[in-house]
Amino acid sequence: MDVVGDGGPGGLPLTLWGKFSARLGLAYPLLFHLLDSAVVAGELWDRMLSPAQRVVIAQGLGLGEAAARAVAMLAAGLHDLGKATRFQACEPGAWALVSERFKRDVGSWRVMRHERASMHVGLHVLGSWGYRLEGNDSPAVRIAQVLGGHHGRFLQLDVRGAAGWERVEHELGGPLWQETRLRYAWQVRRLTGAREVPSRVPVEVAVLLEGLVQLADRLVSQPHVWMPRALVPRGGALDHWMAARSPSPDAPDGWAAQVVSEAGLESVELPPRPFTEIHAGVHEPSVVQASVMEKLPGRVMQDGAGILVVGDGTGTGKSAVAWEAANIFNRHTGTRGCTLLQPTTAIADAAYDAMISMVSAHRPDRAPVALVHSHPWLSAAYLDARLARADRQVTVDEYCDDDRDGDGGVEQSGRPERKVTVPAAFLAGFDRALLAPFVVATLDQALMAVLHTRHAALRMLALSGRTVIIDEAHAHSAYMRGLLCRLVHWLAATGSSVIVLSATLRDQDARRLVHAYLTGAGHPPAELAGRDWSVPYPGWLFVPARRPAPLRMSDRERQLHSAATRRTFRARLVPVAYPAGAAEPGHGLREMTARLLRCVEQDGGCAVVSEATVEEAQATYQHLKNALRWQDARREVVLLHARLPGHQREALIRRLRTELGPRGPRPHRLVVVTTSLLDMSLDLDADVMISHLAVMETLLQRAGRLWRFEQRWEQGTRPRPRPPWAHAPLLHVLTPVDEQTLVVPGSWGRADEDYLLRATAAHLDALTAPTGPSSPAEGAPAARARTFGQIILPDHVPALLDAVHAAPAPDAGAPRYDAAGHAAHLARQQYLAELARTQLIPAPLRTGSLADLTRRHVHAGQAPTRETLPPARLLPCYRQNTGDLTLDPAGRVPLPCGSALRPPQVRSILERTVPAPWEWVAQGHPPPVPDGWRTHPLLADLVLLTARMPEALPVRFGTHLLSMDAELGLIHRTGPSG
Repeated sequence: MDVVGDGGPGGLPLTLWGKFSARLGLAYPLLFHLLDSAVVAGELWDRMLSPAQRVVIAQGLGLGEAAARAVAMLAAGLHDLGKATRFQACEPGAWALVSERFKRDVGSWRVMRHERASMHVGLHVLGSWGYRLEGNDSPAVRIAQVLGGHHGRFLQLDVRGAAGWERVEHELGGPLWQETRLRYAWQVRRLTGAREVPSRVPVEVAVLLEGLVQLADRLVSQPHVWMPRALVPRGGALDHWMAARSPSPDAPDGWAAQVVSEAGLESVELPPRPFTEIHAGVHEPSVVQASVMEKLPGRVMQDGAGILVVGDGTGTGKSAVAWEAANIFNRHTGTRGCTLLQPTTAIADAAYDAMISMVSAHRPDRAPVALVHSHPWLSAAYLDARLARADRQVTVDEYCDDDRDGDGGVEQSGRPERKVTVPAAFLAGFDRALLAPFVVATLDQALMAVLHTRHAALRMLALSGRTVIIDEAHAHSAYMRGLLCRLVHWLAATGSSVIVLSATLRDQDARRLVHAYLTGAGHPPAELAGRDWSVPYPGWLFVPARRPAPLRMSDRERQLHSAATRRTFRARLVPVAYPAGAAEPGHGLREMTARLLRCVEQDGGCAVVSEATVEEAQATYQHLKNALRWQDARREVVLLHARLPGHQREALIRRLRTELGPRGPRPHRLVVVTTSLLDMSLDLDADVMISHLAVMETLLQRAGRLWRFEQRWEQGTRPRPRPPWAHAPLLHVLTPVDEQTLVVPGSWGRADEDYLLRATAAHLDALTAPTGPSSPAEGAPAARARTFGQIILPDHVPALLDAVHAAPAPDAGAPRYDAAGHAAHLARQQYLAELARTQLIPAPLRTGSLADLTRRHVHAGQAPTRETLPPARLLPCYRQNTGDLTLDPAGRVPLPCGSALRPPQVRSILERTVPAPWEWVAQGHPPPVPDGWRTHPLLADLVLLTARMPEALPVRFGTHLLSMDAELGLIHRTGPSG
């Protein structure tokens, strides 16, 4: 075999195709596709991977960085070697172009998915090159599984069975096919320079290589990338390779570099800027911020990456702490970029605006910021150019493999607009968007990297080698905390630094995250046993991955910060009759809410009323409008909950973020009736808060919206004075009782467990004593009123959290149900933790075969990131008398149909969708979506909620009756099945 001669013109057969357009009858040689993938993988190594990622891969392989880069290119260049099999015959038009010599030599070949064929062929090619071929952890097996996993799932490799040489020789074509595959492989190895053989391939390194191979394949498989090259006169392999790397007038850095650059995948290092310039409106760093900026750099320079846990009160600037710490990690540990993970989409949207502001303040030439969650089309970040990516052209290899999640893309390139923070068109898919240099995402998007989801390796590649910030870390169930610990473990193994932020994170949960990170960094659990990982509150803890010696904020700094940020609010329980058998449960709560808001009616002010359920929020909103009788009630009483149409909900959130934000304009009078959307991270200020009974963490978060900007306004400009009755921040906790006994309504579900609600009520009750009302703002019937207990932030937070979650003391004053309730609570926590373990991929050191990482065939939409099912998405529409479907009751906006919807039409559909529990629609038979939607990834799973006009009666789904109200949103009732 003359490898050098094979690289010249006519040296290797080029009739075997790697890409094909049936519409144009255009074929692209398989050899060129392999070389394109290899050269682009090299550019991704140079331009996208962070120095920290390159070090992790090189050290893991036991090679220098140059040799490790060559191995990565080799893997990318061999990923589609299995297409030189019976795959060639799956497309008649392309098969007609294959030379007759190959057609005569098919032998007894059989149908096999090309990624599995690549794995089987690659195994023996790698073995012939000296790659150790033994068990699951041998380099030949691991790299072969990387080749077989390029469509998103690692495959099991049976070395002595299905992948045995005799089977491969018998099933994948005759001698000409075998010889051609080997010659292709040798040519890829020669041009990539992958001469050195890795001594090992750890699991975490294999996952990163897999992500790199998937990404390179996706980039070169875009039709606008390969089609122009298919029209160029064909030379030999060497000429093609050199053309991909050589500068040209259209691509000064070479074709491959341009592909990576146009996709927006280049690593970004932000220029340093002063603290006050980055964080607008802040005159000087707080004590916590200054402490991190002063002490962290020296320790990071000495010991490298690590985990930083910050515990501080709401509204004290934790986001700025995280941003400064991320810059420190990126500057000194070789990481690049930042991913901010939030618990909900509403919080992510707000954080996205803040990140754009901070990134822009650094004045970079180019720094894309992506927003990634389940419905980003409601945000301005999700431009129509990104919606257009949903109408993807399916490539032939995807079609033949019945694979809709592979290589395809639309024929377009470039950026949607000329703005330094706008992501490129390639960064449109949920997994691809995580690859942007700066990302704001919901935690669910990151958790998919440690579940058995397709393309999890690509997500891990996106998260690794950068700083990952986990905000509102307390706001997750025991199930999600289990998943989060595994994510943190993998992030440590792949070279990331992690920052954890919370105002109400319990110390034991913080310790679990630190322990998960350090074990992921390679420290045995026995070595970590007995160590003190407690986090000062307020304050911070840093533990480096290399040497787990903690660094903390000093006690003196903590005392100074507490004094500077101390806020006192007054809270009390307001027991309200909530009879279990009442015809209209909760009516007393609404009456009490109206009574407490009389002072707002008279003198103005801004209040938030937080209800436990959407149904109660809707009822309270209607009651307040009727009871208060304000002239502009539609404007001054606002209803906000999750079951409003998307565009309506997002517009309300934007309005509240503006009107109740630090700069106003603050309205004279405003009452917001909501559920839990405003609990966390939204920078809002209220004069008074009325909340249903919730767990202590939630109440403390809600209290963080009380007089949030008071200290800031004392130093600057106040948009509007507080109303006369607002002498102090007040939190009214309306507690449902039946005959003076606390009852937890069944309609509240299990979002807050009974025990924690009762424990919270008991500890708040201990702060108060019966008395009469002391002011109109505190007004309540004298027989039920209690004094306001003072709660000081941040001083009281740790003790309150510990008191609620600790085992009840067996003294005479403890309620008799507490011991049993606590045991049930612990049992449920243990159940959720065990449930999480059943869903997780194993830790790197506990992974045998790479196939263990994708044992279950789970797509992103099915990923169990939460213990509950994801909601159904309902599209309200209206059947007019003419029989036509419209998006509005008046019949002015027809339901867009057809197979080629334009992006504005897609947006008009998506922004009207409403989430609802699946069980509400499971019993019904809604009309099918239009034919043109059935293959659209954003529209196929919609459930049409079709009301007949002009009556617009509720739509029945078994026992569930659903209807849309322009003001209240989705209304749910139950009744006998019809």
